[in-house]
Amino acid sequence: MAGLLRMENGIHTGIRSNHDRDGWMNGVNGDGGISIKREHHVEKGKGLADRPVMEVDSPMPETAPAVKMEDVPDELQHITAEIIPINMFLSRLAQFSHAALQDQIAALASKPLPQGLANGNATYHSTTAEDTSPESLEKKTMLLNFIHELHTRWVKALVLAEWSKKADQVGKLIDIRTHLATKLELFNMAVWDLIKTKQDMLWAKVPSPDLKTALEVLARGKVTWMPEFDYVPLPPVSDEEKQSFIENLDTLLHARLSLDEYERIPDPFRDYKIENGRVTFVVPGEFEVDLTISDEDFEKQFWFIDFRFQFQPAPAQFSEQARMHLELKVNDALATGGLPACYNYLHELTLTAKIVEFARQAKELSSARWTGSLKVERLDRALAVQYWVNRPHSRGTKSWIILAVNSGKGSDGVRDPKRASYLSLRWFRDNLEIKNFDITFDVETVSMEKLLTTVTGRHIEHLLSSMYNKLASKPRFAQKQARLDLQINKQDPGDLSLTMQLLDQDSVTASVDPFTGSFSLLPLTPIVVDAQKIINSLAAPAEEGAGVLEILRCQHTYSCLVHRARSVTWNVHRATQLTQDELKSIVHSSTSSSREPFQSIWLRMAGWNPQWAVLLSMSLGGDQWWLVEQSPQRQGTAGHRVKMYTKVPINSEQLRFSDTFFRNLTIITTGMIAHITDFRELHTKRMFYTAREESNPFLPPQITMPTVYVRLSDMLTTRTGTKSTSFAWQDEYVPVVFKGVRTSSQLGDNRPPEAGQRETPVKTIAEARLVVKNRGRFQFLKGNVDHDVSYNPRIGEFSLRLCADMGVPVVQLLSVRIQALERLIDMVEAIRRAGKNVVPQSVTLREVIFSYSNNNLPENVPPEMLQKAQQSYRVRLDLTTRDRRVNVMLDQGNPHLRVIDYIRSMANSPVEFEQLPMWFVFTLPLFRAIERVADSWDSFDGSTACNIFHKSSNWVTLRFILPVPGNPTLRRAVNLDIKPHTRQGKIVWHVNRAETDLSARNENDEFNRVLKQRVWSAKGAGFRGLTTGAAARPDDGIEALIALIDDSMRSLIPGGATGPPSSSSSSSSS
Repeated sequence: MAGLLRMENGIHTGIRSNHDRDGWMNGVNGDGGISIKREHHVEKGKGLADRPVMEVDSPMPETAPAVKMEDVPDELQHITAEIIPINMFLSRLAQFSHAALQDQIAALASKPLPQGLANGNATYHSTTAEDTSPESLEKKTMLLNFIHELHTRWVKALVLAEWSKKADQVGKLIDIRTHLATKLELFNMAVWDLIKTKQDMLWAKVPSPDLKTALEVLARGKVTWMPEFDYVPLPPVSDEEKQSFIENLDTLLHARLSLDEYERIPDPFRDYKIENGRVTFVVPGEFEVDLTISDEDFEKQFWFIDFRFQFQPAPAQFSEQARMHLELKVNDALATGGLPACYNYLHELTLTAKIVEFARQAKELSSARWTGSLKVERLDRALAVQYWVNRPHSRGTKSWIILAVNSGKGSDGVRDPKRASYLSLRWFRDNLEIKNFDITFDVETVSMEKLLTTVTGRHIEHLLSSMYNKLASKPRFAQKQARLDLQINKQDPGDLSLTMQLLDQDSVTASVDPFTGSFSLLPLTPIVVDAQKIINSLAAPAEEGAGVLEILRCQHTYSCLVHRARSVTWNVHRATQLTQDELKSIVHSSTSSSREPFQSIWLRMAGWNPQWAVLLSMSLGGDQWWLVEQSPQRQGTAGHRVKMYTKVPINSEQLRFSDTFFRNLTIITTGMIAHITDFRELHTKRMFYTAREESNPFLPPQITMPTVYVRLSDMLTTRTGTKSTSFAWQDEYVPVVFKGVRTSSQLGDNRPPEAGQRETPVKTIAEARLVVKNRGRFQFLKGNVDHDVSYNPRIGEFSLRLCADMGVPVVQLLSVRIQALERLIDMVEAIRRAGKNVVPQSVTLREVIFSYSNNNLPENVPPEMLQKAQQSYRVRLDLTTRDRRVNVMLDQGNPHLRVIDYIRSMANSPVEFEQLPMWFVFTLPLFRAIERVADSWDSFDGSTACNIFHKSSNWVTLRFILPVPGNPTLRRAVNLDIKPHTRQGKIVWHVNRAETDLSARNENDEFNRVLKQRVWSAKGAGFRGLTTGAAARPDDGIEALIALIDDSMRSLIPGGATGPPSSSSSSSSS
């Protein structure tokens, strides 16, 4: 069309929108083209030729009706594709003409000359005759054709230039033509759509109503002109036939699955049931499928009936189209591969359905509770879910999970036919895949939220555990100097937290939001808030978070210390006159200290000598308190020289900056200064000593002072002038526990101090003390127990007090039998708890003698039993053995002599020794009864016997051996166990047959019948049968029960009892 050229020059080849239509030159370049007139937006695309064109700001005629925007039709599409400016077209045409002319000249020059000119013989004739040689005619023809072609092009260019003057109207004409062509195409498409719709509706075509036939049917009930085919109707099927058919079908299914298909049934299909003419294969957690058969031939395929998912949530029912597709696929699988192919198809379908369900739930979570934190991406048969998308820390890494179907192939890439595919989970944490993780997800109940909760919980556990492990490996927490608690809850990730002690009860708790992954620190104080911002900006919080928490602890400790020290007589400052090397030599001198960076705080009590100060060093290597003595600064030297330093025994876990703490700090540091002065005096006198860190009961629990051990021989040399060896049986070193330092006024000495002397501690108190908790059990001890041990019955304590002037060594002999005294306390306590049945007879540091009996009998017992029960037995405990063990000695006739080894073991056991006197009283009736039974059965011959086995101190086994009636060479035996049991809140003796007896549970066994008839069903004074055993009170029932058992066993002896019965048989039978 004139005015337009379509050229593939790459300048305007893209499709442009019509938003910039008014600013374009349609077919004209910017300089020589004709501008398109701007149209009013309301009139664009109207196509109304009879409406005059108005300017934008021209007013509407008063008579013209108002045009609403919703009444204006859509604007015509303006065609701008492949349109080039006219100046570019002319420039290209000129270039083409010039190039073509050059090519034509070259072509003419290459043509041969005429024959005469070529030989050089022709003469020049000045004539106007035309050259008609073939060569010239050919050149003229070529030149004429070239000019004609080029002229045609330029004529067309002239025509286009003339048309470009009317580019506006031409553009509109093109738009109208394109618009009409588009509408015509829509018309053609609509016609074809109608044809297709008519073809698709053929199945729904309803024939025209037959009114004549309808009237005949309604009037007469039949149509006379319609032919009857006389088909014989099928006989109706009765319920019995239906039931018989279904039963026959069930029988065929049973036979086919049991005989023909048994080897081919997949393992997951082994669980099936057959009823109602169908077989239902159930795969737990996946699906159920109902199949049937249509022929008795076992070679024919199974046919699909129904399918149901067995996981939740799952679609309750399928659409009709999906059901038809599923039926087709399952029937094809059954036809080609049988039951294995059917299982494989349905199994893969179920796995895909689970992944789809996981994806659906993930999409819902990403727009609900997990909004902004999840990124869900569906793969082929896999699902990728990235969590913590916008977490503030670890910006350069991502964390996600991939839920996919594992084909079950081995390492060689070959799939095992016996191994089905399954859902697998891969976890990528901070761009690294975690190979071994204990994340299990329920495939029967599909829950993406539960899976994400578990994964984020493991990630939070990794973050907090890494911080916990790094902190716990440091000496401060490894040595239990501070509390560090990692709370792990695998069910609720929000309950995972790391709690670190800051100071006493102050602690900081770090947790991670399971939805966003950001760290949260509590409580929200200004210092904690700053630390939370830092830890949330870390690139690797699992590795660097521990350092942030330690910095937080140091800042919190210093702030609290400065705040509390203002109200007491202590000054806190960080500046020191010591050099850094001297400071490191103090802090790093401890064997338990590590090379961790530390912060130092100095404290000095008001009124102290300036050379003394307390140093607090804080680090992950442990908080340490030091008492430092500095030498006075000399002229020409920088800083102070450390004269001495020692650790202050303050437990960091008990640290609390209260008035009590500063009071205890004053006591312990002032006491240590006095202690150091005393050590110097001991060193001056060359007395060997050593100090150990031990608990001191004379000081508050927060204070620990060293216990000084002085060599006894050195002390004796000081007293007598010669070393004595007569005390070789005593310990070489004597522990001296310092009770504290007192001033003269505190000790009642009112003498005024000397001129120029300050009131300082002048007395050092040392004491060895054993406090008795219950003074009543030591009421028979009065005054001195030994020459160096005293006992005060009023306050109930053994003590040795030492008092001397400060600076003078105060050492006094302590009895080496202090351990014997401790054992004496334990023995007296055990005797006291035993009650009135145990009576102490002699208590010394060398020997303890007591007697025991059992008087806890009711008033209606026979006199002979009462007399025997009131008999007492004596026990002697020797404490003077060389191996420091307790030797137990019993008199002849004591029933407990048979277990003397167990008694000695109990006497030397730190746990069982306290129960020894009470054990004597408790077991006395039992051992008396056993002794009588053993004596009464000794008179029998070898084929009849009663053996007694003591398997422990509280476990006795009675074995009765009896001959078999009619065959005296054979023997039969029964074992009865006697053990203490708790019944109704009371301890009783329980007797039953031993579990090692093979016939213990045989009701036809002769022993069981006799015991059940005469013992297990009996009830007497102090004992009661329990069907399979009997229980007896330890005081008045066990002896009667043993006697009744003895009579029962005697009744089984062939020919009657030939030995004397036990002495209590008559009383027990009554």
